[in-house]
Amino acid sequence: MIVMCPELYSECTLRAELSPEVLSALEEATSDVVTIEAGNDLVTSGEAVSHIHYLLRGTVVRYREDKKGQRQVVGIGLHGEFLDIDSFQLRVPNYSMRSLDTAEVAKIPFDGLAALLCRFPDMVRTLWTSTVSEGIALQYWIFRIGRLRGEGRIAHLICELAERLRQYGRFEGGALNLPLRQCDYAEACGMTPIHANRCFASLRERGFVDVKRARTLHVLAEPELRKLAMFNVLAVSSEGDASRNTK
Repeated sequence: MIVMCPELYSECTLRAELSPEVLSALEEATSDVVTIEAGNDLVTSGEAVSHIHYLLRGTVVRYREDKKGQRQVVGIGLHGEFLDIDSFQLRVPNYSMRSLDTAEVAKIPFDGLAALLCRFPDMVRTLWTSTVSEGIALQYWIFRIGRLRGEGRIAHLICELAERLRQYGRFEGGALNLPLRQCDYAEACGMTPIHANRCFASLRERGFVDVKRARTLHVLAEPELRKLAMFNVLAVSSEGDASRNTK
């Protein structure tokens, strides 16, 4: 049974591209809102799903596991984002999703989404653009792991998260309030937790970042971080504006 919330999609990161009528219809199409406790999966690789997920609150990682149970994080979902639009086509995802903190997730059934896309054709372009942007971001994730040294990988992920939050109006410099542990950074950057710890220590020594309290990272020198990471804002922008390249 749906938990009725006023303005369920009020913080949707695609809100500017979706009309109030579409947002209202999305709320009507939402079948359920569930709470996922930290450390629990909301999607399991290889198991069929019947709806897409929208993150109302919390932070979620998308990951793959090897035969030994070692994780590789391949994406990070922030509140206000649709987490798995691609599952509308995949139906059986080849990845799992896990909450890093207590999360609230809205579920939109595939049949309800299909009806919305027929009713609001412009919504197709919006969701397609969002999916393309995710694909572009994944290319930069591959670049990060394949071409950067340890410190650069960590710096690149920090810059990406900071820029995404900035575009959502949730970061103006300073504290990056996300529940990521150093082991989460390690799994997203293709390194061991020990290596990640050493990289963070180096970044702190250089005055680029600081950790004031558990899981609160303070960005002290973002321009220097971007230079170290060879960071390009196109990694998180759907605008395609080459003039914003900050390599």
